[in-house]
Amino acid sequence: MISPLTDTLVEDEPSEDPGRGRWAWLICIGSPEDKFATSGRVIPLDGANTVVFCRDESSDGLSVSEEGSRVRVGIPFGWVSGQHAELRVTETASGLQFSLRDLGSRNGTLVNGERLHEVVRLRPADVFEVGRSFWTVREVGLRKLRSHKLSELDPTGTCSPHLHHIHRTLHRLARSSIPIVLRGETGTGKQYLARAIHQVSGRRGPFVMANLGALSEDRVEQVLFGGAGGGSGLFEEANDGTLMLDELGELSPAVQGKLLSALTEGRAARVGEHDPRSFDVRLVCATLHDLSRMVDTGRFRPDLYSRLAGFVAELPPLRARREDMGLLTRAAIRTLQREGRQIRITSNAFRRMLMRAWPFNIRQLRQTLATASLLSSGDGTITADALAEILDQDDGLPENPDDVRRLRAELVQRLAEHQGDTDAVARAMSRDPYQIHRWLQRFDLHPETFTLDGE
Repeated sequence: MISPLTDTLVEDEPSEDPGRGRWAWLICIGSPEDKFATSGRVIPLDGANTVVFCRDESSDGLSVSEEGSRVRVGIPFGWVSGQHAELRVTETASGLQFSLRDLGSRNGTLVNGERLHEVVRLRPADVFEVGRSFWTVREVGLRKLRSHKLSELDPTGTCSPHLHHIHRTLHRLARSSIPIVLRGETGTGKQYLARAIHQVSGRRGPFVMANLGALSEDRVEQVLFGGAGGGSGLFEEANDGTLMLDELGELSPAVQGKLLSALTEGRAARVGEHDPRSFDVRLVCATLHDLSRMVDTGRFRPDLYSRLAGFVAELPPLRARREDMGLLTRAAIRTLQREGRQIRITSNAFRRMLMRAWPFNIRQLRQTLATASLLSSGDGTITADALAEILDQDDGLPENPDDVRRLRAELVQRLAEHQGDTDAVARAMSRDPYQIHRWLQRFDLHPETFTLDGE
């Protein structure tokens, strides 16, 4: 039977049968044809070796029936044939193998956007399409567990086993004082998740965020701990609450030492004062960098790292969780609809979205859909051509994640040097000011935070 997400995809527990430990999960990414209503549905293939996809217009959603080792998946779309495609699961010494073949369907079966002409072996990241319905299959070492109220951390949900495991662990740690490090590429939702952890934590104080990359070395200490003539610092403001330190890897050795002392003693003196002030703050840190590697190379203090890294969560990039594209697209559409925009995505457009690398991850996906909704036709339909016009424009944005990381680091450095003056940044980087503003939007960077008076 189809299981709710929070009742299935957990991978830090042994399977029910320790001698087996190999499980297959068939995941419905979703379809624009039913407004992504079936996105995120998970079908466990426990003991099944054959899945047949067929049309079932008698059902409002997916219908699933089991007959021994055979599973029948009914899809209520007219583009699906009576017997459309067959997925076979084979257990080998090296793991499970998945093969897919078309059963002579009228509209064909697609794998990664290409029509299937023979039996193909599916790879873990492959997306296949049955009558405008998009799917993927994964081998995971899971067993079915109870719900853990993960919607408190992420109402959008996930059917990524890796991310589900992270959410489950963070939910269990949220009410503790254990410091957390969120590591991931730009746009993977680190700030969003940090706020959610605070909301679940039950702490009485506020959520306060410090963008360390926006602060020069001579200002970061005063911003964090306060100054004799400049009032309280962020540690005082976040008392009894949560302090998120963004861009943690940008801290200088001197400030790393002051931060270590403050965390060790639970108090710190304002700049220019001698008497320390106590605070009770839960730290959630975010970084693009691999802090453990920075420790190995001497760029980050190991004693500070051990204080901060009570749990390190590696947030996966969007290209590694294509199974969530339907859920994320549905959430973005609903947000735009609440703003009064009519929006609809064609199947061709969604197919193109699934094939993209999305180097700026969830933020880029949301921004792209928001822009496309403004440029769409009168009824709000986003076509593949309209989407390509946005995604393929030549604005100097790299596709390679390492290039994205380097670009962001240079942009932050230039903003700090020029105190948020975007025209000066454009001249220093030999770029058009419009391009700089597009980059700022992509990275969610705000020039005013780089000024001397910025907060």
